[in-house]
Amino acid sequence: MLSVKVQPPRRERFPLAKPIRETKSSTQPAICPKCQAVRRKGAWTLDPTVRREVQRWRAPGQVLCPACHVIRDGTPSGILYLQGSFVAVRRAEIMQLVRNVERASAAKNPLERIITVRNAPPDEVVIDTTSEKLVRRLGRALSRAYHGRLQIRFSHGETLVRVYWRRDAGEPAP
Repeated sequence: MLSVKVQPPRRERFPLAKPIRETKSSTQPAICPKCQAVRRKGAWTLDPTVRREVQRWRAPGQVLCPACHVIRDGTPSGILYLQGSFVAVRRAEIMQLVRNVERASAAKNPLERIITVRNAPPDEVVIDTTSEKLVRRLGRALSRAYHGRLQIRFSHGETLVRVYWRRDAGEPAP
């Protein structure tokens, strides 16, 4: 008689990403009409040389990229909460850092973008992003640059990540 070992299902460390909306011909070249991202060989890019090449050699279709779908639907995958009196004092500086990190992320992956920036009370900012990875990257960049308290919370069963960063103006930097 043969004995068979049954492996329990492997639990992922991070929740699985949301399914990306793609058309049936996802290998065909396409250009997003909103952000001008180009899909070539199944991958999206913002590289202008790739855009020119695709336009020169093929007649690309017009397809919304997955990030533009998320922005249109208003369903973020990551939410960053900036809190504390330090945010009110250094808001412009903090927002510049956030934009720089977003720009660097979009250069690597054009599907990682900021959806909205909501200014709540003077000492709070809420930022919605299209990806879980971007919101974690933003939180770590703020923590490295300005210290403060950083909390990253993953929701169970969903792919929503909430990142909380807090620092008050009187707190000394470690």
